[in-house]
Amino acid sequence: MRRTEHPSELFEVGQELDAEEIGRWRGGRLHLSARACESPALRSFLLGFVPGQVVAGTVAAVQNFGVFVHVDGEPDGRCTGFIRVPDLTWGHIGHPSEVVEAGRPISAEVIVVDTRSGQVTLFLKRAPKARC
Repeated sequence: MRRTEHPSELFEVGQELDAEEIGRWRGGRLHLSARACESPALRSFLLGFVPGQVVAGTVAAVQNFGVFVHVDGEPDGRCTGFIRVPDLTWGHIGHPSEVVEAGRPISAEVIVVDTRSGQVTLFLKRAPKARC
C-alpha cells in the first residue's frame, strides 16, 4: 500500500475492505491495518508461526544492525525473517558476520510475528551452558 497524506486518497466512505486488528487505542477504539492483508499468501504464512516455535531458514544478508533470513516456505520474492544484533549471541561481537554468514542455513526461535510489516523477528541465541 502506498503512503498517502490522507486516507481519502485510498478509500471512499462506505467502501468495504479487509483489515486486521493490530491493537486498540485508549477507550477501546480499534487500530486496524489494511496493509496486513495486502498479500494473502504472506499473511497466511506469517500467521502459521507462534512465539517460541523454532524455524529453519537461510541467512540472506548480514548487516551491521542485524541479519535478514529467508525462512523456509516463505512466499517467493520475500525475505520474512530478521534477527537483531542483541539476539544473535550472548557474548559481545563487533559485527554480526562474526556469528553468521550469508548463505548459511540456520535454526532460530520465533519472537514476534508482525503481519503489518510482513516480518517475523527471530532469536538465534542458545541458552548458556550450565556450569558445574
